[in-house]
Amino acid sequence: MKRFSNLIWLLIIPLLAFGIHKHYISLTKVDFIKEKKAIQITMKFFLDDIELALENRMGQPMDLGTKDENKLADEFLETYVRQKFKIWINDKEMIYSYLGKEYENNDVFFYLELENIDQINSIAIENSMLFETFEEQQNYVKLTIEGVQKTFILVKANVKEMLKL
Repeated sequence: MKRFSNLIWLLIIPLLAFGIHKHYISLTKVDFIKEKKAIQITMKFFLDDIELALENRMGQPMDLGTKDENKLADEFLETYVRQKFKIWINDKEMIYSYLGKEYENNDVFFYLELENIDQINSIAIENSMLFETFEEQQNYVKLTIEGVQKTFILVKANVKEMLKL
């Protein structure tokens, strides 16, 4: 019986170790809508990860997505996104519109847009969000531009990638 008990522990401990490790990932979708001459960007992060990064940065509780949400949370979030996410079209850094954020379950979505984009010969994305808080952070960027699809995985050692069309 003791042998069976030891075998059970040998099987359970590795499973518990895998369950405890948290993955630090985000997803950013970048879509060029040619008919609208617009690039629409949707970013998805785990709410608690963004909250921790913002609290560390601002030195105050954020309580994102609750009735006690910090009154300056929207301003802090927009500033954070603008500092950490950049985009270049045809080698020119672009200023995007920050349309806002939305909470859904344990996620936060950010919505950005670029207008009056006629032609894309190259696009570069820099996304360094959460790297200051999580060493293992991976920011996935999925581009869809005129039928071309490309996915980048940005990590702390490589926060920027370019696609030439």
